[in-house]
Formats: sequence, C-alpha cells, structure tokens
Amino acid sequence: MPTHEILRSKWIAAGYKSDMGSAIACSPPTNPSTIRLYNLTSVKHGLSNIENQRIKVSRFADLNDPFELLAANFKEHKTRRVVRNWKNKSHSLMGLLCFAGDWSEPMMWSHYAEKHTGICLGFDVSRSTVQQVNYQDDRILAALGPTLTPDNLSEELQQQLLCTKSGGWRYEEEYRRFVSINDASTDGPLHFWPISGDIQLAEVILGPLCEEPLESVRQKVKQHFPSVAVYKSRLAFQSFKIVPDARTVRRILE
Repeated sequence: MPTHEILRSKWIAAGYKSDMGSAIACSPPTNPSTIRLYNLTSVKHGLSNIENQRIKVSRFADLNDPFELLAANFKEHKTRRVVRNWKNKSHSLMGLLCFAGDWSEPMMWSHYAEKHTGICLGFDVSRSTVQQVNYQDDRILAALGPTLTPDNLSEELQQQLLCTKSGGWRYEEEYRRFVSINDASTDGPLHFWPISGDIQLAEVILGPLCEEPLESVRQKVKQHFPSVAVYKSRLAFQSFKIVPDARTVRRILE
C-alpha cells in the first residue's frame, strides 16, 4: 500500500473523513481526546502567530456573519431587543477561537487566507474545550418564551445561539472555543490566546498562491515548533478542492 494511502487509513480509523486535506500529508492526532482543527489566515498574521506562539481571539461584533448570535426568530419586537442586548453583553465579556474541521474547501481560502495567498495552521485541540457549530436553515423559535430578558436566557438557549449559524456556512465545518476576554493577552486592540497546553500546533499549510518560500517558512516554524509538518497546497486536478502538493510533503512521507 502506498505511504499516502497508509496515512489516509489512519485518519479514517481515527474517525475523520477520508477526503480531508491532511489525509495524505501527515498523521492524525495519536491522542483520542484531541481533534485536528484548522485556522486559515494571511501569511503575515500566520507567521506572526507562529513566532509569538499565539492565536487570535475573534470578537462577535467583528465576525463576517451579520446573523452571529442572532439565530432566534425575531417575529416579536421584545425578542429582537432581548437577544440583541444579550449579544452586546456577550461581546463585552467573551471572545472565541474559530477553527475549521478541514482546509480543502476553496471558499475558506478565498474568505480567510487572502484569496489563496495565505496559510493554514493545523492544531491538535482538546475535544472537551470546543463546540461544533450547528447549521440550520430555519431560525430558532420553539425555545423562545414570553418572559425573556438578557439576564434570564436559559443556558440551553444561550448555547444554541452561540453555536447556530445559517446553513449557507456549512462549508466551514466550524468548531468554536469560547474564552474570557479578561484571560486573553492583548496586542494593541487585538486579543490573543497562547498556543500551549490543550492547543498544540501540528501543521502549517501554504496556500496554492502563497509566494512565501516554503523553506523559509519551514525554518521559521522549526525555531518554535520543530516537529510540525510544513508543506504547500495546490488546486486538485480532478475536483474543486485544495489538496497537498505531493512534491512538498515528500519529506514527511519518507
């Protein structure tokens, strides 16, 4: 069996889908309590995060989905007011680390990695710390009642609102970790979370149009994370996917 197919079988055995981007480029996490997740960004920000061993904390008001935290059905005016007030309160107290379940979707590179010129950071993350986003076509209605206030939204409803998005975003396969803003470090107006403990860097993938020299990135990564796999991606030949460039993962496979 070819080496890359041996790797793919390991991913499948670990519970991942067979066609995910990393399936022929490196091994899956060996600890079943962790999950491999991905964060796409620009080269500048990605290399900065590697050098400073951190990941950006996103804020609800800055996310690109205007329906963020607003998955409730707004038929009643009171519902609109209460949930919007709750969104504002949540923004002031918490942030989130945003991850994707895979990196092979072209739209992810277009939206988050500067039109395929950026990079993707793959992390091994503790499963117990992340929540998977639920995608649905209809907004939440059944859980809403007549006595709602921002301070008495049920825990169940809050969790639904935090992790529910329109079905149009399904391609992101998003996972979220919610963190306290007060516990995050700051750099100017931005907040960051350390790459350490239950978040470990495992892969660095250069986009198909990334102009940063591969060996240069490898050397920069090696200074801080010597065992991390670094390789380049390309456009697939037979599908609308982004896949590993086999010429750049040869060192990993040997």
